[in-house]
Amino acid sequence: MKKIALLILLFVGGGLMAQNTVAFASARGMRIFTKEKEPDTFTGTPYFEKDFVLGTIHDEQGRSQPAFLRYNAVEDVVVVKLDKLEKDSYMLPKLSKISYELPGYTYYIDQIDTEDGIKESYFASYFKGNKSQFIGIPKVDIINPQKAATGYEKDKPAHIDVEMEYYISIDGGKFKETRLKEKDLEDFFKSDKMEEYFDEHKIKDEKDVVEMLKFYES
Repeated sequence: MKKIALLILLFVGGGLMAQNTVAFASARGMRIFTKEKEPDTFTGTPYFEKDFVLGTIHDEQGRSQPAFLRYNAVEDVVVVKLDKLEKDSYMLPKLSKISYELPGYTYYIDQIDTEDGIKESYFASYFKGNKSQFIGIPKVDIINPQKAATGYEKDKPAHIDVEMEYYISIDGGKFKETRLKEKDLEDFFKSDKMEEYFDEHKIKDEKDVVEMLKFYES
């Protein structure tokens, strides 16, 4: 707990208080919360990452702290451990000045303007250049519990699945949702330069999209 107290002082300041609760009080209260174990009333997971991942917590003043991180999409919070083997996990106040860097992407809280309106939550930033930006929004898919249809079957609990929705902004335009498919990504560009790029390259994952945008920026 001493390590967590130091983490609080580093990123938020004094006057913080630990509390055993799963409630989360955005930026209104300068408190850190102990994350309780998830209930066993569902299958699947509310987390995007399969396990806690070693990353780095940053603030706007350039300070940083290594930590094990995991995003809970149901509660829209980043859960923190300083030791992967410790029992308890924690949540820092939900502040825009704090970001969470993981391998390949960084979680940050903000508002973005999309073709479907304003969205506010934690976003996963994969790439940000002078002319383009590539982000993801972890989305929760919940299948409601189902009662057994016959006496030979068992009730099925609720099932939770988390998948990433991807958005791209080009030349300062609104963010547009996209799949990581060449035919979808081609619609963002009208130049011969990018048409040639798609002829020569396949898009299979986030890393491929980042390389594509780096080429566009060049």
